[in-house]
Amino acid sequence: MKGEVQKCLDVGLPWLHVDVFDGVFIDSPNALTFGPQMIDSLRRRFTDRHPELTLDVHLCVDRPERYAQPLADAGATRLIFQWEAMTVGDGDEGAALISAVAFARTVTSLGMKCGVSINPETPVASILPLLDSGLVDLVDILAVEPGFGGQEFNEVAIPKIAMLRRYRDEKKLQSGGGTEDVYIKILVDGGINRGTSLLVKSAGADILVAGTALFRHPMGFKEAVKELL
Repeated sequence: MKGEVQKCLDVGLPWLHVDVFDGVFIDSPNALTFGPQMIDSLRRRFTDRHPELTLDVHLCVDRPERYAQPLADAGATRLIFQWEAMTVGDGDEGAALISAVAFARTVTSLGMKCGVSINPETPVASILPLLDSGLVDLVDILAVEPGFGGQEFNEVAIPKIAMLRRYRDEKKLQSGGGTEDVYIKILVDGGINRGTSLLVKSAGADILVAGTALFRHPMGFKEAVKELL
């Protein structure tokens, strides 16, 4: 892990996206990754030499509210929660919004930034009331099903990115935290490679998350970075 993170920092990529999956929310023993201890280790190992390091934590967990304080203590910069984790029972959107707003307030009260992620089948319209609250500063559009790397890009993400970009720009949506770089960012996660990166950037994405395309590129890490920039 240390070596892979150092590769990113060496080429000027100080923004890390760390998936925290508990194997419960995504019902699979193979969807079990890191926890607060890993975030703490990354923060302690790299912050002195790289104070600009951003640690985004993508939470795909059951009862995400349990993780807010431990991840704040570990040094997470931002928590990105799954919208679908807020929908319970019959999937009442009103109840989901109440839960999401409460969780976002908890996250920001702990000094972290807050983002929201949506699965490929979830429409952008579901999260618009949350974005209007000003509590989140980033939307993670998943272009694959969460939990497993190496999946093919799902083009359902393209119109969702475009719709979200139009909505953001028309309403001038801003997060509530600070005056610098305040417009809500659109992040795309899953299936990102040379070809799909062009598609999502054209649709309006601000930030791309890549794993397989970077760390398993046949020409090496630096060449992979050049292809995606």
